[in-house]
Amino acid sequence: MTLADARKVLALPSVTNVLGVLAKPGLDAWKIEQGILSALTLPRLPGEDLGQFAKRVVEDMGEQVEKAADFGSAIHAACEAYALEKQLPEDPCLREHLKCWVEWFDSNVERVASIEQVFVHHEHGYAGRVDMVALLKRIGWAVVDFKTQKIKRSVKGEPKPVFYETWPLQLAAYRQAVLASGAKNVTGLVSVVLDSVQPGPVHVKQWSGVDYFGSFLAAVELWKYVKDYDPRAGVFSGGAALN
Repeated sequence: MTLADARKVLALPSVTNVLGVLAKPGLDAWKIEQGILSALTLPRLPGEDLGQFAKRVVEDMGEQVEKAADFGSAIHAACEAYALEKQLPEDPCLREHLKCWVEWFDSNVERVASIEQVFVHHEHGYAGRVDMVALLKRIGWAVVDFKTQKIKRSVKGEPKPVFYETWPLQLAAYRQAVLASGAKNVTGLVSVVLDSVQPGPVHVKQWSGVDYFGSFLAAVELWKYVKDYDPRAGVFSGGAALN
């Protein structure tokens, strides 16, 4: 749905859409890296000028980004199937990547309240699809988000996952939407990272100690200003809208 379509029906932005107004240097650096790798590995075609080659580099980079997104979607679908029905994927590669996540799930998840469910916060005007709300050992009821990432290694071969600064804002927004639905005692914010290249242990981080939701609301205000759109009011400030 485009912004123009959203205006017609006063559709709410997703949490991801709202956070899209913030700079993401880590993600941008990864995309630049993909572009450089494409430029270094793609062969020049006979008679191809620099402009044509650059266009193919951009297309190849886009394919790599799309492949990463497709893998992430497949992992999310597999996590959902296991959480709901203890069903493992048929794809042996996907099953291998999910092995350690399954071990983490079986060892830490005591009860699942929801999986891949959309929650809406009408007061602040946003919605989001939450990966999982679950009762976790030693944490309690928590909003859990699954991420896939090409995890880099240290010189000693130790995994070094990156936990991006926008992730807790996303989780905090989800938690408030979950609470707005009538749920109680959902306090935890948990990110679980799976390696998209080399199957191995999952990496878990519990976020705390910062007013993440306050920062998210600031992003909501920035999003409304940039888009010149407030779905709650159905009125616009008169500035230029960005589509």
